[in-house]
Amino acid sequence: MKKSIKYAGIAAATLLAVAPVAAPVVSTTAQAAVTSVATDQSKQNNAVTAFGNQFGEDTAVNVMKKVNAGDKITLGTQKLSEFAGNNGALIKTPATLDSMNDLIGSDATVAVSAKYGSTSINQDDLTKILNDKTYPAVEFTITLNYNNLNDQAVSKTYTVKATRTTDDNNANELKTVNAKFTTPVSVALDSTTTSTQLTATTDIKLTDQNGDGVVAGTVTPSAKYYNTYADAMNDNGTSVVTGSKFTKAGTYYQAISFTAGEGSSLATFISNYTQDPSSYTVYVNGAKASAGYDFKPSSDNTTLTFVRAINVSNTTDQWTTTDTTGVVTTKSASKYYTLKNDDNVTIANRALGANTPWRTDKVRTNQDGVKQYRVATGEWIDADNVVYSNGNNNNSNNGSGLTDIKTVSGVATLTKAKGYYMALFNDEGKAYDNKYLGSPSAWRVDRTAKGADGNTYYRVATSEWLQAGEGVSFK
Repeated sequence: MKKSIKYAGIAAATLLAVAPVAAPVVSTTAQAAVTSVATDQSKQNNAVTAFGNQFGEDTAVNVMKKVNAGDKITLGTQKLSEFAGNNGALIKTPATLDSMNDLIGSDATVAVSAKYGSTSINQDDLTKILNDKTYPAVEFTITLNYNNLNDQAVSKTYTVKATRTTDDNNANELKTVNAKFTTPVSVALDSTTTSTQLTATTDIKLTDQNGDGVVAGTVTPSAKYYNTYADAMNDNGTSVVTGSKFTKAGTYYQAISFTAGEGSSLATFISNYTQDPSSYTVYVNGAKASAGYDFKPSSDNTTLTFVRAINVSNTTDQWTTTDTTGVVTTKSASKYYTLKNDDNVTIANRALGANTPWRTDKVRTNQDGVKQYRVATGEWIDADNVVYSNGNNNNSNNGSGLTDIKTVSGVATLTKAKGYYMALFNDEGKAYDNKYLGSPSAWRVDRTAKGADGNTYYRVATSEWLQAGEGVSFK
């Protein structure tokens, strides 16, 4: 379990210890004579102040950045003249006073020690502990020993903490991976397996908790196909497709492995997830995923494996499918328009009414030039029956604002098959370009509203509304 330690900042304290002035010690046998070039005590004091002013606030992360850039930290006693070269990583603001070391004294020494809590740290373990964010702050003690102009031994001690902060640990850390890819993928009977093994056809995308792309490593579609999801995830047995073609209609399952680049943020994420899955999250197509079922990290913490379905139709139609973003609006020549399934067979109990808009995310064309738009999972409409518009007018609400807002308490459940996404709308009734909810999932609702289009909307988060309709139930 990770230690949860938070420090408000870095303290730099100075302690002054001077030999008793009532009984000054002046002994050439016990200590060296004064070697300072200062002509009066004030100049030496100014040099000592300049030495202490080099230390200030810093964090363990920044200290390690300096070390990685070539600066050093050297524990133990060393000459003052060697300190800056040996401990650049501890210096926040280098001194600018000319002849500072000579003014303090050429025989002055500096002792550097480190600890966390009450545990001392040796030189070999120092960088390991600084690098490990689960350890508490590292405290450095820097003690300057010199003789003043009266040959009195003087020590000044500076304490500098390399802190751990929430921002240092988490600001840029990859905490969430969202894997998005098409499943199922539809292919024609007697088509070759090649298209399902090309990296370009996997359309897998990884994003982080901020929605930014995670690009590190390679994507590898498996050359094996299985009858069950579990067999594909665990690579159990031999492929049920033995030749180079899909000669039997049905659903097969294929693994897709994403291997992280060495030293990449994804590699660190996989390792961290394996050690502490409660602090890191994986999503698959917008839904929170479970390790071992929705995905599988490799034993060496270098690879995440997902599984997609391959639907082999019972026809020899060969479709080329591409992503799109827009709306298709049915024409008015008929009262309704029939839909086709993934195998291009008419769906008996499904149709779209005339003059109705529908969001589309994919378009496909077969070898004969027949073009269709996907309006739901496994549901396609012929391009001849609709008018397509791009994302500039990509929702049925024209954005006149949500009204008739009421307070409610309930749950909106997305009931479509896994892999289907429902758009979210803002308070003006406009669809967000990049916010969706994955199905199946359930979301608590605290408000309902009416849009200019007459549709009902459910508020699932601040300024985020889900449109009522097919695939959404509310209780």
